[in-house]
Amino acid sequence: MIKEYEFVCLISAKINEIERDTVIENINKLVKEKGGEITKTSPASEISLGYPIKKQEKVQLVVFNFKCENQNLADLKKEIEKDKNILRYLLKNESVKKMISPLRKRNKREEKVELKDIDKKIEEIFNPAGKNVTSEVNPKENESE
Repeated sequence: MIKEYEFVCLISAKINEIERDTVIENINKLVKEKGGEITKTSPASEISLGYPIKKQEKVQLVVFNFKCENQNLADLKKEIEKDKNILRYLLKNESVKKMISPLRKRNKREEKVELKDIDKKIEEIFNPAGKNVTSEVNPKENESE
């Protein structure tokens, strides 16, 4: 079954622009070799990391969106892990996200509640029989009156 995926990778900032483009082209070739189709590739952007990865503080972030057979992903991952210029990567299934998001939107219905209704409900909870709550809490105060 063909599914949609998002592939996010951090490429070493130590390599020059030509080598970076070669890494991106290699990823594109790998996806196509595994029967996938690239739908979108974001341009590389240099970012600073919150903590060093493989002794590097800055990396180049590239995001690919593609469609591929699920059975070919393991081979794709093995090939990507061989490239030493890719410091980290994340491969997400976007098909699941698209199926879940309509369900979440449907369940987020908000009902408007009036303040008097809230007060009434609180009164029902704390005073179920309509008794005077203060007389039960402080019986001595009510005797002196």
